[in-house]
Amino acid sequence: MEKKRSLRAGELPDGATLFIARALAEVGSGRIVLSAQDSRLVSVEREERIGGEALFAARDSKPSATDGERWLGKIRQSFQDLPYGQVIITLKDGTVKQVERLTRSRFTGLDGEGI
Repeated sequence: MEKKRSLRAGELPDGATLFIARALAEVGSGRIVLSAQDSRLVSVEREERIGGEALFAARDSKPSATDGERWLGKIRQSFQDLPYGQVIITLKDGTVKQVERLTRSRFTGLDGEGI
């Protein structure tokens, strides 16, 4: 039986990286959201928006493999050292327009025990 390698904090698993690469190549307009908890990836969401002319025509532009690999590096870098929060990749017309990093902080010992 093969022993499963544990991921380091801030590391993206191969399956998630493949999912993100596919979404970068396939989503015309929308978002890809990576959620972190305890510095570990807990979910990847893919949201695609289709409207206007795109409802009736095939999308012409697709990012190249090189472009996708360049963005994967930036996404990995944004995800590193993210204890709680999200990395949100916004795409429009088949290209990455924005990468956001949302950091969340939890506070305990206040009125109650946090969330």
